[in-house]
Amino acid sequence: MKVLYIGCYRDGTGWAQAAIDYILAMDSVGIDVVPRAVKLNSNSPELPERIIELENKKSRGCDICIQHVLPHMMDYNGKFEKNIGLYATETNNFTWSIWPDRINQMDEAWVINNQMSTVSKSSGVNIPVKVIPHASDTSKFDCNYEPIDIPDSDNNFIFYFIGDLNRRKNLSAFVRAFHSEFDIHEPVSIVIKTSKYNTSPDDCAAEVKEMCSNVKTGLKLYPSLEYYKEDLIITDRLDEETIRRLHASCDCFVMPSYGEAWCIPAFDAMGFGNTPICTDVGGMSDFMNGGEGILVSSREEPVFGMLETFDDLYTANETWQSIDSIGLQRAMRHIYNLHMNDDTEAYDLMKEKGKKRTEEYSYTAIGNIIKKALDVN
Repeated sequence: MKVLYIGCYRDGTGWAQAAIDYILAMDSVGIDVVPRAVKLNSNSPELPERIIELENKKSRGCDICIQHVLPHMMDYNGKFEKNIGLYATETNNFTWSIWPDRINQMDEAWVINNQMSTVSKSSGVNIPVKVIPHASDTSKFDCNYEPIDIPDSDNNFIFYFIGDLNRRKNLSAFVRAFHSEFDIHEPVSIVIKTSKYNTSPDDCAAEVKEMCSNVKTGLKLYPSLEYYKEDLIITDRLDEETIRRLHASCDCFVMPSYGEAWCIPAFDAMGFGNTPICTDVGGMSDFMNGGEGILVSSREEPVFGMLETFDDLYTANETWQSIDSIGLQRAMRHIYNLHMNDDTEAYDLMKEKGKKRTEEYSYTAIGNIIKKALDVN
């Protein structure tokens, strides 16, 4: 059996990283996989050497085609014994979009988490749906990384966020919870690593600073913005090594997103022992459901404000999950107290659970799940 894998793995995005990891997971268990890239942006990231080696293989003789693309780009090809559509979605349905029709042309649908399986079926997908979680190079969690210099944070407990600057990520909820919960005299810091598509780092930083200022102004806790703790903002593009160093420099990752198919930074934070706090939704509900961090409850709301997407997606015909603000504050306080009170047994147990959980998503583990899904001996 030979597998043609079509995906956006050359785009230097989280989606691209997911594709790289799926390809390497298949390769790690002996699946004969041939990757072919679809480019959606002008990024030119450095690729793992093994991906380039696999790209150099000929695609002749492939009998299975996995299309890891947006569903409206999927195209059935009768030359293959099986056409598989692999996609992500982050709301409660995509019924009103073109996606069900495009997905149903395939022989099989692969999704990333259990919520997506339910959503796909309720949205009109009538072909077999299988859950194939993201894979990860878990060896990175066994390495030591030199921390980066974070200004004015010596000996502070650092809460941090890594993610795109868009409404779905709900970054303002993190900023609001941090400044509402922690007094200016407490030894805590907040770090925001973000970027925005088609926006320069400087312009992105200005937008984030304005958002943070608006949040502080709205809180009305102090007579001047100068009294609040500084929001440490990073908008420059960082390579993978530096991102890992950022994880090594911080203590507790926070992702208050309205919806996440997976969230690689949250998963990686768990692997590095950084006790993630996340909305109880999507992939995070799957890989953090055993006490590896804290899943915060949420309420269902109509999707609103996602203007930079396709017209038939992320509309108010869909809903997503809005994190409980008080629950987020309490979770952050709880993790901080475990650290400050030297409750090492409970704190270390949570960290160890997270590190151990990542083993379930190693290249070999996910590769074997894919072998089973493909019925490869």
